[in-house]
Amino acid sequence: MGVEVVQPLRLRFKRRAGRPAPPAHPADPARKVSVNALIGVGLWILLWLGYNTGPELAMDPNFPANFTEFIHGVRAFFPMLAGWIALLIIFARASRLFPWIVGPLGLMLFYAVTGMVSTWAYLPSPIIGLYYGANYLAIVLVLLAIVLVADPLPDLLKVLRVTWLMSTVLTLALLGAIPLLGSQVTFETDTSPVGMRAYNGAGTIMGMNSSRNTGFARYAAISALVALPGLLRKGRLVVRIIWGILFAVSIYALVIANGRTETLAFIGGAVVILSAEKAKRTAYFLVGIGAAILLGLRGFYSAFFLWFTRTGQLDLTMTGRTTAWQEGWTYLAGSPWVGLGFQSDRYFLHTHMHNAFLHVLFQAGFLGGGGILIGYAIVSYYVVKYFFLRKPVDKSLIPPEIPAIFLFVTISSITESTFAYYSATWLMGAPIVAYVMGLHRHMQAISAKANQERTLRLQSARRAFRAGRSTEGGAVPPLGAGGGVSTR
Repeated sequence: MGVEVVQPLRLRFKRRAGRPAPPAHPADPARKVSVNALIGVGLWILLWLGYNTGPELAMDPNFPANFTEFIHGVRAFFPMLAGWIALLIIFARASRLFPWIVGPLGLMLFYAVTGMVSTWAYLPSPIIGLYYGANYLAIVLVLLAIVLVADPLPDLLKVLRVTWLMSTVLTLALLGAIPLLGSQVTFETDTSPVGMRAYNGAGTIMGMNSSRNTGFARYAAISALVALPGLLRKGRLVVRIIWGILFAVSIYALVIANGRTETLAFIGGAVVILSAEKAKRTAYFLVGIGAAILLGLRGFYSAFFLWFTRTGQLDLTMTGRTTAWQEGWTYLAGSPWVGLGFQSDRYFLHTHMHNAFLHVLFQAGFLGGGGILIGYAIVSYYVVKYFFLRKPVDKSLIPPEIPAIFLFVTISSITESTFAYYSATWLMGAPIVAYVMGLHRHMQAISAKANQERTLRLQSARRAFRAGRSTEGGAVPPLGAGGGVSTR
């Protein structure tokens, strides 16, 4: 009796002991920080650390004159260091490289290489141009190193957030420096609602060239675009208040900077973010109409026109930019296919091109420049497709900041060189190119899997149908066969 009772208990105990524990809830993949994400963020910070300096300091025979000059001279080569590390990573992941090369990133790479070859061939003193071309090349190499994994989207999103955080930090730092620097960075003007405009690019700050008002406006606009979705999303009141404060501060910085192109680009980006909130579109539309009427009654539009033009009259030359564009075409005729190289506008035109679409042609011709324009058009198409027309099921893959900032960069490209060279705007926008192409590959994989599952279901249905017909045909034997009913 005892044995009969103990044995089943022992067997039941063994079964329970051998039974696997219930699986724990998996961690949210969006919250995980992979090694690839850490590498990507680290390399992108290295790219940022080389901004607003140059090789001229290290080329000075008396370098370094002091510790500050030593810091700026050394960090000038951090982007090249990032590019070199990225190149080693690319070699280690070369098996995944081909699909990414035959796309916008590959066209960006071709543009950088073509521009550097032209720099060496056409500029009498190519060192400075090659330096900036190498920095641009480093941006492309870092992006390629990040995407060569199974799923680069979470890692690219972290890189984007870090670089947008950089724009917020720069906005707050430049805004906070105004009371300390005073008249060094501000001057009075009647065209501003607050009676002044900040940062005109004159002088230096901590051994670096002072920011221009357009640079200050660029950081402020992107900071505001990043804060706006957080202000609109449902969530904790405290968090939304923090986003609201950041948005208000960024808008104030944008106003006192008086960057006209940046203001228009911000408005375009803000419209994109507001349109992403489908449930509130009607409310935003009605509020917008009411605000437009009230602002018109209070004379806002005439004041805005004065603020935007600074003189009360439209300048069709866009502060002399159209003259540089016309001269650029004349010089480009001498080397239309490969251009004149990086920094060639400074040498031939003695000014900045101030138009990204023309600048890429001027630096790398219709081969390299045309290539990056095609790549930019491809990315623009996928932005419209996946963020507005055919949205993925997982809405976390399409944060509205991405199309908003991409539109900001595109509009800014009309009067600034944005994606044409190594710049702060391109450091904030270039990861969007990789992210959008990663999203495209992700959507292709989902579509291919759905097609495969549909094909398997169709094949299973056909087999079942054929098996049913075969069974039905064997169930009724022909007349006269064994088991049949005889008529005799």
